[in-house]
Amino acid sequence: MTVEERLEVRLAHAAGLALAGTLHPPRLPPPWPVMLFVHGSGGLLRWHRRYAGLLAAEGVAVAMLDHFGPRGIRRTVTDQELLSSETMARDAHAALDALACDARIDAARAGVMGVSKGGSAAWRAALRRFAGPRRFALHVALYPGCETRYHDMATTGAPVVLIVGLADTYTGHAPCFDLAGALRAGGSEVEVFGLPGAMHGWDSGAGRWSHPSGVSYADCRFVEIAPGRWRELSTGIEWDAHDLEGRRRAVARCRCLGVAGGGCAESRARSDAILRAQVRRHLLG
Repeated sequence: MTVEERLEVRLAHAAGLALAGTLHPPRLPPPWPVMLFVHGSGGLLRWHRRYAGLLAAEGVAVAMLDHFGPRGIRRTVTDQELLSSETMARDAHAALDALACDARIDAARAGVMGVSKGGSAAWRAALRRFAGPRRFALHVALYPGCETRYHDMATTGAPVVLIVGLADTYTGHAPCFDLAGALRAGGSEVEVFGLPGAMHGWDSGAGRWSHPSGVSYADCRFVEIAPGRWRELSTGIEWDAHDLEGRRRAVARCRCLGVAGGGCAESRARSDAILRAQVRRHLLG
């Protein structure tokens, strides 16, 4: 296990709310590259720490924050509207600014990775509209939701890696291949890796699981048709960005209830290898 240090990040975009978490330094002298890990709908879980060990072995520090607890959220599995991936992307940039104040961290070699809802935040953090004064050097999204397209998809230019399970019925995978094209057009180098037979959460080490009340947006297609104006394509419902109830009405029409997933040692090994290769190329190269 890696050594843990307490980490706190204050969020200017959330009235100074403080997110608590941990920093896991590698056993090498600083300065260190760093990877920010963003959790999914289930919150920050014990098994997520495996990524601290995996990346510490590469000489990379890992920062992990609890995006839910300070907001009074336990998890968002049954209501994804409790906290948006957009807000979590802004959290990520606030964390990058905080990490840059640590003299041991090389902020020019900072990456962000996330799983599920955290993966959705990780690719959004590559968009200029959510970025702060600094940019991440790498974005890695594992089984993210890819159902949203913004009016302006301009990116910071940082590389984006999407790793999707071809048997994932929770967030789905087909929209991620289309998303890759939109992010490339926005200015980023993008790679998409599809893992045959991999279900949602292939890296967890857990057996197969299901949640009958879990919400899936896999059939939704949210498109910002003009700045601040949204449409869900399968239903044609439109709403303005400030109209949260309007969005909830659209979500209620396109969402599906009942989600499932499961760990897979083979998919996890392949995913880990992809992650290590990308880190070596973009943060250590």
